[in-house]
Amino acid sequence: MTIVTPQEAFLAAFSLHPAGVAVITGLLDDGSPAGFTATSLASFSADPPRATVNVAQHSSSYPALAMGKSVILHFLSSDQVGISRTMAADFSQRFVGDHWAPGLGGLPQLHGVRGALLATVSAVTEVGDNAAIVLDIIDGETHPENQPLVYVDRRYHGVGDIIAD
Repeated sequence: MTIVTPQEAFLAAFSLHPAGVAVITGLLDDGSPAGFTATSLASFSADPPRATVNVAQHSSSYPALAMGKSVILHFLSSDQVGISRTMAADFSQRFVGDHWAPGLGGLPQLHGVRGALLATVSAVTEVGDNAAIVLDIIDGETHPENQPLVYVDRRYHGVGDIIAD
């Protein structure tokens, strides 16, 4: 493949970089649920426990990520491709169905995830049309028996064999 522009190089390289699939949920100011699929969720620090996620400022869920708001970070299981697609599709359809219920902190929580962390937005850095959000983790639960969902090469994958300890 010949890379012509920095954007093409960026898109090609990051499409080859595996990422865990997560969904971030919260509430809008009117109390309605908001959420989106993210592959940009990452740990930020272990002490204190913090995570970061990137989002477009024009996203329908962006208002749910304002300073001081609470959200749930969901780590999807390998059998949740449909949930990932639902939460990335039409905003009006993301919470139609029984795939969620009020959970941690009274926020919309997805069923069957590998892990869920309740967090508070502690920093928002807007850069261009996007924003980096820093989240302080305040509670959570994990279900390690569920296998992780990974996204690479613009496709969903499970995790393969362990090749080293």
